[in-house]
Amino acid sequence: MFGLGTWIQIGIVLAVMSGLAWSHSAAYRAGRSAEQAAFVERINQENEDAGNSAEDWRSQYRRCVDAGGLFDFETGACDR
Repeated sequence: MFGLGTWIQIGIVLAVMSGLAWSHSAAYRAGRSAEQAAFVERINQENEDAGNSAEDWRSQYRRCVDAGGLFDFETGACDR
């Protein structure tokens, strides 16, 4: 029904298609890993920024209270 040349051509086509599928899959996984790493880095940076902001606020509050003032939370200012 099919000659040997036809089967070889079918095999070559299947091999090429398999290679392309594998390479695209590997590229997709690499892209996902890179995106996940960037996402984690952004979350870590935002957490660090939030921690620094909270520490700055706590420092302002402590200075205000230690100086005998009353900290106004609405305005973020110290009333003395």
